[in-house]
Amino acid sequence: MITSWDERTLANGRWFHSNLGPLSITLLRRYDEWRVSTSCAKEHGIHGDEGKSEDLPDTLEWQRWDCHDDDSRICLTPALPNLPVIAKPNTSLSIAPGGNALFYIGIPMDLEIHGECGGNLRKLISIPSETLSKTWHGDRSAGEVCYSLKTRARRNFDPSEWLDHDIIISVDLHNESQDTFEFERLFLDLGHFSIFSHEKRLWTNACRIRITENDEEGNDITYDSTPISPADSGKEVSPAREGKTSRSTLRRAFASVIDVIH
Repeated sequence: MITSWDERTLANGRWFHSNLGPLSITLLRRYDEWRVSTSCAKEHGIHGDEGKSEDLPDTLEWQRWDCHDDDSRICLTPALPNLPVIAKPNTSLSIAPGGNALFYIGIPMDLEIHGECGGNLRKLISIPSETLSKTWHGDRSAGEVCYSLKTRARRNFDPSEWLDHDIIISVDLHNESQDTFEFERLFLDLGHFSIFSHEKRLWTNACRIRITENDEEGNDITYDSTPISPADSGKEVSPAREGKTSRSTLRRAFASVIDVIH
């Protein structure tokens, strides 16, 4: 597992290797190219975290990008999936009028690999740590494609229950309607979440969602600048892709899911 998100260098003829959940990733600087190989096989024939090109097995398949002879800088950054997600709790929960409930949601991270090209870092590839199923949120005329998470939202954070490649989002639901709210699923747009590193685990800034009388008008969502405690002192390692904001509106955050699109 990647333990540092700092920029590093990789000399010509050297490789770097890491595991990201079930995914094995190898990055090689060779001649005037950056090369990336990925595998989900348990046995990939690579020993250690770095080495010389002649130590690599011949069976690896590479994706390649051109670079200059002097280019050596690389940067690996975590990223959230490029689509919104649907999260479900372990069991449905009734939230009384005026009440609130805090949930933790684990999202399998994507890995962005940046390599120096002509003196500047550019993104070479974005690799998901897990393949998520696609689903449709909302009605057929006004919905959108999103990912259905395999893991369930939980009320408590126990580090031993989360995978190392999960990015943890804390969501505090506030029921401001006059009726009891049955929480069964949540649609979450990921564009305004930054990613923070705290004690070798990844978090996003915390958020709160206001449940209103009419879900058709959207649900108000506010964003903190940092993760929830105990990760509130975490270091930001990846900015929000749609920019930071303190408030936005989720369109029908709790609408039904029509179908799963594999």
